[in-house]
Amino acid sequence: MSSKASLKKQAIMAKEIMIRYDNNIGVLREKGTAGELKAVMTYIANESNYKQRVTAGLEKE
Repeated sequence: MSSKASLKKQAIMAKEIMIRYDNNIGVLREKGTAGELKAVMTYIANESNYKQRVTAGLEKE
């Protein structure tokens, strides 16, 4: 699977998890599973890294 397809799948999963917890990371930390929290945090980190690479000119949007 390509990295873009993987990122899209990861984004959809993270958004579904956040909707389940009312888009509140605090509620997710309190009531969510470790796997759900890890999935959302991984998505946030990957998205941040991608935006930094775009800003630095290392990758195109």
